Amino acid sequence: MNNNEPVDVNVLVGIYNQKIAQLTNQNILLEAKLQSLTKDFETEKEQLLMQLMEFKSPQSPPTKKGRSKTESEFTGAEVN
Repeated sequence: MNNNEPVDVNVLVGIYNQKIAQLTNQNILLEAKLQSLTKDFETEKEQLLMQLMEFKSPQSPPTKKGRSKTESEFTGAEVN
């Protein structure tokens, strides 16, 4: 085929429209994937930061199970 031969404009416009539609659809899918990955990353980042804060937070001392009563607890107690 020679480049100087005439091309039907309707065929040319149809091909352009088809290619633009394909590229637009591909672009939309890529944008959706990017947003999904960004959301997943932010969720994972939040979870990791929460875990890091849990590990860094000072451990509370264990509570005594058999603690003795204070004086105020004795004075408030009734004897039967």
